[in-house]
Amino acid sequence: MKLLTLQEKVSLTGNTSPEIPRLGVPKYEWWSEGLHGVAQGNPGITFAEPGEEFGHATSFPMPILMAAAFDDEMIKEVAEVIAIEARAFNNANRGGLDYWTPNVNPFRDVSTDCLC
Repeated sequence: MKLLTLQEKVSLTGNTSPEIPRLGVPKYEWWSEGLHGVAQGNPGITFAEPGEEFGHATSFPMPILMAAAFDDEMIKEVAEVIAIEARAFNNANRGGLDYWTPNVNPFRDVSTDCLC
């Protein structure tokens, strides 16, 4: 950390880390939400045009709906799909590997179009 200036250290405290060219550190977006899958419009994720590779990803229901199924195996399978897709987007330089999920109160999740 002695290589960083105080201003550089402060700039790295948010979810968007700017590049530090003199050290060869690339910019990085730490905020990606995986609550419903690798979400379209998610910061840090770059989707291609629809129909092209990386033009879409699986979207899952609201967590409260999945929880209501009381199906631990299904939740594990959903998590595996999200992990595989996140790794694929990362391997193609279209996303990072940091995903925030679950949130504290999934019923209040506002990233869906649900009128709950």
